[in-house]
Amino acid sequence: MRRWIRPVFLSILLPLLLGAGETELTIKTPDGFTLKGWLTPPKKGKKPYPLALMVHEFAADHRMWDALAAKLRERGYATFIPDLRAHGASTDKKGQSIKVALRDFGKPLPEAALEKIPDDLNRWMELLEKRRDLDLEAPVFFGSSLGGGALVPLMSDYEPKLIVTLSPAAPRKPYRDEAAEATENTDTAWMLVSSQRDFALDASLNYAHKALRPTLLILPGSGHGARLLPAAAPYLELFLNRHL
Repeated sequence: MRRWIRPVFLSILLPLLLGAGETELTIKTPDGFTLKGWLTPPKKGKKPYPLALMVHEFAADHRMWDALAAKLRERGYATFIPDLRAHGASTDKKGQSIKVALRDFGKPLPEAALEKIPDDLNRWMELLEKRRDLDLEAPVFFGSSLGGGALVPLMSDYEPKLIVTLSPAAPRKPYRDEAAEATENTDTAWMLVSSQRDFALDASLNYAHKALRPTLLILPGSGHGARLLPAAAPYLELFLNRHL
């Protein structure tokens, strides 16, 4: 009997250590990046599950959303959280490691080609659409800084039930027109979070001015992106309770 106690115990414990039901997905971009993302089913509900797409900020990775993602799964949402190109586990480009750091903020970074991130997110969504366990009719979007700005053009194609952006970046070419069209024409409940001295405050104000259903939260101080999450948490909870 002792021979099978350890294997059975490990078979129970290992999924708990790795994250129950978590699936690692991979796509390749036309310019050679191998991108990684993690899909985790909700704690309750029936298939197909509604989807929460969560996109991290510059020089971060998918782990910045761990706490909020767990709460969304408790609400019945499957979460998909990619590592953006040149971040986290998505740094391989044709066998070469391309990784950005905070010191690179504001630099051109041609090898990373961060302006292609909206295209990458579209490819992820096209992959997720093929899954029978997911329902992409009314997804929810969460993005921070670089990730928040990259999500805006996707609203036209996927019409999310809601979008939450922390210090969203201003749109870059060639997505500037698409972002403007999505902002002005998509009937999505949109919560924008920034701070009084956030260097990206102007972008949040511009989005809020043009969006059809905005909720703008400006917090005291100079926080940016993920640093705003703790102070924004009670307001975010109210927003989710109202719109989910």
